[in-house]
Amino acid sequence: MMSLSKEWAFLSRAMYGQDFIEELSEFLKRQKIKTILECGCGDGNILFGLAKKGFKGIGIDGDSEMIKMANQEHNHPNISYLTLNWLDLERISEQYDCVMCRGNSLSYVLNWGKDKQEPAEIIANSVAKSIGLMFDRLKPAGLLYVDTVRQEDIDLGNREIELKYPNISLRAKIEYNLERRIRRTYGEGIVLGEEFRGGGESVFITPNELESMILELKPKRVWHPNLKNEVNYHIVCANK
Repeated sequence: MMSLSKEWAFLSRAMYGQDFIEELSEFLKRQKIKTILECGCGDGNILFGLAKKGFKGIGIDGDSEMIKMANQEHNHPNISYLTLNWLDLERISEQYDCVMCRGNSLSYVLNWGKDKQEPAEIIANSVAKSIGLMFDRLKPAGLLYVDTVRQEDIDLGNREIELKYPNISLRAKIEYNLERRIRRTYGEGIVLGEEFRGGGESVFITPNELESMILELKPKRVWHPNLKNEVNYHIVCANK
């Protein structure tokens, strides 16, 4: 049975291919970005694609299986990978032109099955703290790039979806507990010829909440870029 980490890595590669990397690269170049810190880099697919475009930086992820995949499959002289939870970002002294946390990774800030906080407390405390730590790692005028679940997806509520890509066929369920602020996802199917069944729970953060947290840091500018190849999440960017 394929692990959740590997399933997400392969699915992410299918959803965010060369077209997305090309568009993201052009967006970052327009912002004069040269160095990137990616928080929640997964298997390094996106950072690797950007490294081939000339960007430099580091990718961190709290999942050691993801970092192992990144080092094995997405190694590049412009980048390095580190197993690190971004709540420990103080361990990184460098500052970067861009700090990126995409793929709705912010909502998984804690393995909250072991955490005693209520979801609303996680959003108010740990998510807000995470954004502040990322903001601190930016150079002056640097770019913060984060995303979250789209408001229209929250409004759609519970539903079933099918995901079909080359060598990937999955049936998935998405459920929202609006009162407790929980988003549950569960999928099953075949990924690269291997059976997968699994899922998890996370808090969910609305785009307006995410913008409000960023505004607390008093950035010079906040905006919501629309990348046509980002069809899953709502992007919020800010300049330090």
